[in-house]
Amino acid sequence: MIATFTHLTGSRRGLCEKFQEEVISIGRAADNALCFGAHERRVSSHHAQINRHGDTFLLRDLGSTNGTMINGRRVIISELNADDLIEVGAGGPLLRFGLEQAVEVPQTAATSPSANAHTASGNSPFAAPPASLTLLLKNFLKQRKTNVRLTSAILISMIFGAGFGIWLSVNINPADRFRTVAERNSAAVVFIQTEYELVDSNGKVVAIESRTGTGFIINDQGLIVTNRHVIRDWEYNPPPAGLNGRSKSISVVLEGHKREEAIAANVAQLSSDKNLDVVILRIAPPPDVPTIYGVETNVERLRQGDEVATIGYPLGISLLPDSRLMTSFTTGVISRIGADVIQLDLHAYHGNSGSPVLNRQGAVIGIVTANATDAPEIIFCTPIGVVEEMISSHSSLVLSP
Repeated sequence: MIATFTHLTGSRRGLCEKFQEEVISIGRAADNALCFGAHERRVSSHHAQINRHGDTFLLRDLGSTNGTMINGRRVIISELNADDLIEVGAGGPLLRFGLEQAVEVPQTAATSPSANAHTASGNSPFAAPPASLTLLLKNFLKQRKTNVRLTSAILISMIFGAGFGIWLSVNINPADRFRTVAERNSAAVVFIQTEYELVDSNGKVVAIESRTGTGFIINDQGLIVTNRHVIRDWEYNPPPAGLNGRSKSISVVLEGHKREEAIAANVAQLSSDKNLDVVILRIAPPPDVPTIYGVETNVERLRQGDEVATIGYPLGISLLPDSRLMTSFTTGVISRIGADVIQLDLHAYHGNSGSPVLNRQGAVIGIVTANATDAPEIIFCTPIGVVEEMISSHSSLVLSP
């Protein structure tokens, strides 16, 4: 198998590098197989290493300064699967891992090293052995090589088995345990694109800006929850003096659909002020519109250390390999619980704003809202109870049961 790494960010964006080596070193230093160069300051000199074991690839962080993330989750060692996203250092280069089948070139008589190896007469002491004996020797050596590899593998398993197995169960299994959660909710998570105009005091349009984010459908009436800053960015990132923002358009794309199939959306209810970073949108719901599995509005039922997941569209649609939009799934844990905010240990990106935060049962407990500037793995989410309060104050809006 050939390991492929497609650069998704930076000056190498779009470049695909391929490796067949058993060990692939990753880092900033020039002696790495996958070298990022001295300018990538988020990458350590010898950042990580990927070891191949048959058709399995294991990534191991080498004690890097900024860590290594797979699909948004920081890891020390973890198995790689096709289409995994590898972030080399928090905020550093982003790669998509892939696998290609190696093409074996058949050996012909003309290229075979043994075809013309011996031309001496049959009575020469160095004459070539009979073909049957040659085949027997080859099979013996091949079997011996296989036995050596098997013995080595068993020894390695005996040395590292217990601790390594426990570690892998902690780092790989959460996604497996959350598979049902993803199946219950992914279809209800939508991609949101907004456009807004910057206008001067005379109402003249000076510029048109666009932003992307994530939202989730809460009922079959087509109500969608997301962050206020996704559709009113100018309130959180003030434009130049003398200019003001004005919403131009809001569009929504369902998972598995193309961008051209976007549905127009409008604001059903805006939070009372921008510090409460929530907005409810409305679309004309298509037949059998998917909705989230449920909500958990009682924060008293949450505990530090509870596993959670989020589903969204990180970095907008720039990472998508084709025209149909697909969600990204990330797991983490609750690190702090407050009445107005829930803090998570979970890696999210631009574009995840408005994503649902889900508990182990698949119920939404909050909305991804912001992250700590100097610690991107610290995420703040708004409790879903805020949405319930907004809806209860508006008689025409109904929250999903």
